[in-house]
Amino acid sequence: MMPFLSCLTPALRRRVINTAWKPSCSRVLTPSPLRSTSAAVFSTKQHAPPFVPNPSGPMYTTAFALFEALWEAGITACFVNVGSDHPSIIEAIVKGKRERSKSWPRMITCPSEAVLVHVDVGTQALGQGVHNASVGRVPVFIFAGLCPYTESGELLGSRTEYMHWLQEAPDQKAIVRQSCRYTGEVRTGLNVKQTVGRALQFANSTPKGPVYVASAREVLAQEIQPYSLNQERWVPIGPSALPIDAVRDISNALVHAERPLIITGYSGRDRRNPELLVALADLIPGIRVHDTGGSDMRFPFSHVASEGFRLSFDECTKDADMIFLLDCDIPWIPSRNPPPKDAKIYHVDCDPLNQQIPVSFFPANGRWKADSFTALTQLVDYTKNDTMLAKALQDPKYATRADARANVHEARLASIASQPRLGNQEVLDAHNIGRLLKTSLPDSTTFVIEAVTCAQILSDQLQPSRPGSWINCGGTGIGWSNGAALGIKMALADLEKEGGQKPSLVCQIVGDGSSMCAAPSSALWVASKYEIPILTIVLNNGGWKAPRNSTELVYPTGLATSASDDEINVSFHPTPNYAALAEAAAGSEVGWEYVDENLGPWMKGVRVRTVGDFKEALQHANERVVKDGKGMLLEVLM
Repeated sequence: MMPFLSCLTPALRRRVINTAWKPSCSRVLTPSPLRSTSAAVFSTKQHAPPFVPNPSGPMYTTAFALFEALWEAGITACFVNVGSDHPSIIEAIVKGKRERSKSWPRMITCPSEAVLVHVDVGTQALGQGVHNASVGRVPVFIFAGLCPYTESGELLGSRTEYMHWLQEAPDQKAIVRQSCRYTGEVRTGLNVKQTVGRALQFANSTPKGPVYVASAREVLAQEIQPYSLNQERWVPIGPSALPIDAVRDISNALVHAERPLIITGYSGRDRRNPELLVALADLIPGIRVHDTGGSDMRFPFSHVASEGFRLSFDECTKDADMIFLLDCDIPWIPSRNPPPKDAKIYHVDCDPLNQQIPVSFFPANGRWKADSFTALTQLVDYTKNDTMLAKALQDPKYATRADARANVHEARLASIASQPRLGNQEVLDAHNIGRLLKTSLPDSTTFVIEAVTCAQILSDQLQPSRPGSWINCGGTGIGWSNGAALGIKMALADLEKEGGQKPSLVCQIVGDGSSMCAAPSSALWVASKYEIPILTIVLNNGGWKAPRNSTELVYPTGLATSASDDEINVSFHPTPNYAALAEAAAGSEVGWEYVDENLGPWMKGVRVRTVGDFKEALQHANERVVKDGKGMLLEVLM
């Protein structure tokens, strides 16, 4: 598990890396301001205060220089799980806390493996978290120890315990290499900061993703002379722009198409992009914008051009005569909703060939590797200022298209509004859950979504329209949100504190199957220990529903259609009591003598079954999480 991976989302990336996302290290990515809200393991500051070494203190080692390098690069928090390979790491952590507490990363203990991990076993425990960071384009710095390479006391840090032979993998970095943008090893303390700097350059250069650095105990214990790097010379690759002919071709194709469609996936990770997509849609009446990734809020649901969010399967692709793909991995499912064969298709992405996806045959008439914000700025400026396009857009057909699109959008909203059953005794489902969350929680709420089979309905009901208001993983490893929500809350708290704003609510919505897959008790304990208040909604539908859906797509009349959940092994009955688990994991006392609410347990768990129960619980959550700064988990029985 990589608890805080992730998350951190996109807009947050300026403060932290990963979402995550987030057991990893994050760093400042861009100077662009946070727009209303994808994680991260490390929250960051743009400029770290300088530090003057204390010559009278303990020795200056490679391990100490490692953390100093992270701080100098802007990382202000590290999620750690130390082990037998970390004696020098532990000494460095203590030295930093005692000598320079205000200019040293905050250390967050994670019972599950985080970014500072333990040899091969800790690296393997990162598991799907590394996948999520890679596929979700989240920059994460991961550091792992290596078994000592001497066994008889030849050097400080030599082998001293039984496991030092068993945990020596032939190639430890290979465990994560295929998912990382960079893997490296610190072999001498003399260039530890350069290794950290190079790794962070890869993590923060598009396509962003995880990096992995390892080092043995002997190297970490090496004494060196203090030194620093000029951070201005260790920046990531800058954004790329579209060539002039590409700007012209895409703009003309969008304007002159009869049924133009924009499909996006990750563009919302830059909080500036939704505004530019709105500007482009306003310039070309009748255009449609469809989200296939569910990553971060990419385009306002409230805009008439919005086609909403579906995981690559939607009818809107079938009649498009021009499609513009923007930061999108999977625009449609070729066997289910391919576009017309004569549709003109253009693709702009930081990785338009999907280099890490071996089978990816989506056609395009033109592909360009470019930064989405830069490309959108170019397209908006060209469409707005080109005289020929301006003249073409005066044609009355565009006004007719705008009216037609407004009618379609209004009808869609009305259909969505008719779905929830809101009587107090009604049972709960994705429709009324989403509607009640939208109407009961503050507009400033940041939703961290991992609802799998319910996510698309929740999107329809929550109707996210503020950049950063909806954050999803972008990857497919379930359990991501348990830690990511905590990283997001930490990052937002830093930003709100600097800006003098009141704390905002972070609401995690997670399916019971996803929650079970990522050590929920560990994430709940971390939240309690470090007092990271979030509202968690566990959607308990009694098991995994996605495998049944997948089976029926392949065998629509097969045996599984008449089989019970137990028969196909997706049932969680008898279901765990997640509300009770939350309180137990947070260390709440049990027994009749502790029923008094005034005793103030930090974590509160509540089970709800009906609309009325849920309404009441959400009112309590507003008071408890936002005003009192305490955690709360609502288990929704569906």
